[in-house]
Amino acid sequence: MIKWLLQCFLFLFGTFLLNAQQVFDARQSVIMQAEVNENQAQIKLSWVFDPENGGYTIWRKTDDQIFWGDSLIYLNPASTTWTDTSVTQGVRYEYQILKSLPAFPYGNGTPNYGSGYISSGIKIPPNHHRGACLVVIDKRFELTLALETERLLHDLTCDGWQADTLFVHVNEPVVQVKNAIMEWRQKTPSANHALFLLGRVPVPYSGDIAPDGHHGDHRGAWPCDGFYGTLDGVWTDQAIQNTTAPGSRNDNIPGDGKYDNNVYPSEMLFQIGRVDFSNMTKFSETEEQLLRRYLNKNHAWRHGRTPVSERGLVDNNFGDIEGLGQTGWRNFAAMFGIQKVKDLPYRQTLTNQSYMWSYGCGGGGPESASDISSTTFFTTDSLQTNFTLLFGSYFGDWDYPNNFLRGAIASRTCLAAAWGNRPVWFLHHMAMGEPIGYAAKITMNNRGLYTPRFYGGYVSTALMGDPTIRMHVLKPVEQLAAQQQGASVRLDWTPTTDAEGYYIYRKSDSDSIFVLLNEEATADTFFLDPCLTHESIQYMVRCTALKTSGSGSYYNLSQGVIISAGFDTTVFYADIDIKDEKAGQSDGSIQVIPFGSCTPYSYLWDTGETTDFISGLTAGKYTVTISDCLGCTRMYSAVVNQISSARDWENNHDIKIFPNPVHDILHLQMRFQNHQNLQITISDMEGRTVETKFIAGKDISLDWDIRYFPSGMYRIHLKNDDGHFIGTFTKN
Repeated sequence: MIKWLLQCFLFLFGTFLLNAQQVFDARQSVIMQAEVNENQAQIKLSWVFDPENGGYTIWRKTDDQIFWGDSLIYLNPASTTWTDTSVTQGVRYEYQILKSLPAFPYGNGTPNYGSGYISSGIKIPPNHHRGACLVVIDKRFELTLALETERLLHDLTCDGWQADTLFVHVNEPVVQVKNAIMEWRQKTPSANHALFLLGRVPVPYSGDIAPDGHHGDHRGAWPCDGFYGTLDGVWTDQAIQNTTAPGSRNDNIPGDGKYDNNVYPSEMLFQIGRVDFSNMTKFSETEEQLLRRYLNKNHAWRHGRTPVSERGLVDNNFGDIEGLGQTGWRNFAAMFGIQKVKDLPYRQTLTNQSYMWSYGCGGGGPESASDISSTTFFTTDSLQTNFTLLFGSYFGDWDYPNNFLRGAIASRTCLAAAWGNRPVWFLHHMAMGEPIGYAAKITMNNRGLYTPRFYGGYVSTALMGDPTIRMHVLKPVEQLAAQQQGASVRLDWTPTTDAEGYYIYRKSDSDSIFVLLNEEATADTFFLDPCLTHESIQYMVRCTALKTSGSGSYYNLSQGVIISAGFDTTVFYADIDIKDEKAGQSDGSIQVIPFGSCTPYSYLWDTGETTDFISGLTAGKYTVTISDCLGCTRMYSAVVNQISSARDWENNHDIKIFPNPVHDILHLQMRFQNHQNLQITISDMEGRTVETKFIAGKDISLDWDIRYFPSGMYRIHLKNDDGHFIGTFTKN
């Protein structure tokens, strides 16, 4: 029977060869993929058959659930598929499969489990707003990398992040840096926060640990970027007394600024990643040049300029019962599908072939993993892998000079690297569009939600790379242009090959983020935004397309393309002619004369009337809302005054106000039959006085500088003891 099952296993999964390493990897994991059926709203899970398993148990939860709850089903040991028929399109689910391995690997009946995880769903809606990201930057590079960091902030904004910067000194106390980070977090409310440490941001240390197993010469404090990501919980520096490791970097004694904690004292609040090339002396490039190269390849990746093959490579050079390669097999199958994960030599393959993700482990030193690669090789290699997991002794302590993990992202191609087994990393959400920082956060916070929790929550867990980077990239639109058409703005752009639709966003000076204008993607390559209300507006356009991975389908978004422009909001305006009421006669009137935009216009007064002219008015304030043919509105208020004098100026004056509309200088020319002592007042349409002048004469010429007035409608009121004159003008 065992022989027959083994033959079936080889037949069904011919590419999954049963060499010694892969037996351990496969036994300790459930290597699975998901296929979605949108017509029947079903998710089918499939996994590699294990002839030694004792049965499979499946759980399901949604993203907002923090526990698995009760299991859905138990399946017999021969099972390799299960279909979930109770799913809703547009909802993302997470599945856990545990298989029982009562006699493996210990051989003494001790219970053991293999595990697998997948995030899946059918046509998951796009994520327009990812959260807030703080880029903490080594102040030494504030000026020399200003162009690259500004471009990074722009890229973050175009990917839906609210991006900010914090510049810190290399020797600044880590507590001081953390306080500044937390102050930013409190001022920037968001459902999700990311922290990108760029350059030699001060490195916290903590613990009395040796997660690589080298207790004799590597036990002590390890670098701990997670210190910056916890708000609650206590970090102490009182208990640990350890100076056994060679050199002083891992020493930890009370009061030295290195903390006692072996595990994070509270929940990790940030998605954290670091790009730090200090002490990478084996590279011919300077620290600044390496940072610039990383930011350049980061930008190229986001814009779809980096060729890539969506598949995974696993090279496990350990043959032990821990099943170290499980991290690669389990995650990559969920990303690409089981058949797109290969067991191949790391450096030999990646020199000539492209694999988006790679995993390699072997006997390690600070700068290398045997039969995988080394920092020295990374100085010249252009390995065709974009994300990598590496495991071996010593180099998980990433603050070594010429460290192997940092060497990977210092190379010409790789964007992110992590020490891939202690703890085991859970990257499966990336197959459904989450950034790698999402995986870092759930891995740092794993205290038992995911199996195995081996070294879960350890302070040494770290991501080398930009935490906001995502796996799947769409090329952005090109040649975005904006032009004003009446009271509207028309956007036009050149489409890209893979786009299935487009989303349009707008941001005015008062907005902190871009606001989505179309809830449903448009297939058009133009967009009309009616009803301008701001003079300065930014627009952003993003492509979207349905992405199907080894886990499910979701709508992916490209980087946005932004255009900034100033617009004339007075193209839709109105002149208002006001006739004041003679005392006690209720004979006031208001005539509204709209200009610009498109007809027909409609009117709604606060009196309930719906015409452009209202009469029989007493003194008071009247407000009208004018709508054009597109539904754009302008609101105006007019004040009807009461005339107390019996005399007016209808037949004894010649008054001219020009130009109208006016931008900077308003000219008044006044000719009277008699000498006048005048008070001239400019007020807004709410009746509030803006400016007043006094002037005397019979033939008067006055130039009034109004360039600093806000745009809008104004009244100009000339009066003396005998009468008055009221006119209106528009300030552009």
